[in-house]
Amino acid sequence: MRTALLSLAVVSLCLVAAPAVAQQTPLEAKEKSVIRFEVNVDKIINSELGKQLDLKDRIRNLPGINPEEIDFSAISRVFGSLSLPDNVAAFRSLGPGSDIPMDLFTRIEYSDAGALSSIFTKMSETTEEVEIDGKKFIKPSDASAPQGLLTHRVDEKTMETATKKYIMRADREVGTDGLSKAWGMAPDHAIRIVVDVDGMADLKEDLIDFVGESGVALDYVELLNNISNIRLTIDLDGDDLLTLSATGKDENLAEEFADGLDSIFFTAKFGLNPANAPNPEAGEVMQDISDALEAKVDGKEVNVVIPRPAGLGDFLLGIMGPGF
Repeated sequence: MRTALLSLAVVSLCLVAAPAVAQQTPLEAKEKSVIRFEVNVDKIINSELGKQLDLKDRIRNLPGINPEEIDFSAISRVFGSLSLPDNVAAFRSLGPGSDIPMDLFTRIEYSDAGALSSIFTKMSETTEEVEIDGKKFIKPSDASAPQGLLTHRVDEKTMETATKKYIMRADREVGTDGLSKAWGMAPDHAIRIVVDVDGMADLKEDLIDFVGESGVALDYVELLNNISNIRLTIDLDGDDLLTLSATGKDENLAEEFADGLDSIFFTAKFGLNPANAPNPEAGEVMQDISDALEAKVDGKEVNVVIPRPAGLGDFLLGIMGPGF
């Protein structure tokens, strides 16, 4: 009797686990995400700068959008990741109704369940419901919309949009090992974008060939061969406004990459000339940013750090005006 019960338990466990195992089939290298991003809207609008710019109200009252139907200010956090195709031609073939040439996943978390309900009500006007393996999703009903994306409501405050290959997985571990490692190196700032350059080897080579044919900026694009990853973060509350980092394949290649960045910054500084500023205060902000545009190397790590300039809020208010 005891043996029979044990056998039944094992069989039951296998039956329960089988669907999950089926969904967790390992992704091929080219199917894995090489870009990961996060926008922590709560951190942005609740930052000192976000409050000074009244970003919550500005987001809520975006031109052409009825906040009673779609309230973007209720978004707390957006994060996701995406793979990239093997060649540049895949992007050039994009058009109305075309399939997305990559896999991607995005999750949007809302602070208010009612706001997400309004979003789904609005989306129902241009979507249709589909069922895949017993799970219900919505997809665009317009033939001219990008094809291949599925959306579902995870819970009352969370929605996901992704390609089938990603959204049907029980987890969201879809990135390369290099992407996971680079993500762990990025500071936990309000905005984070990380790229696993090593993981996009085929696209990188095709991009270099494509740029080489046009003869424009080839030297700069070839610098991608020098690095393994790129990390960009923005922090509206901390001392450092923007951080751009990269890991070189070795120390010499890191130095070459830094030199390439400095060459780009040399041109950018012309646009930040305080003489072009509308007022002395804005000129000081532009000068602070210009002075910080310098790539520094520490071993294989290349870093560009732009401290948050004094008067940045007033400078941005002057650009933004009373509304977007």
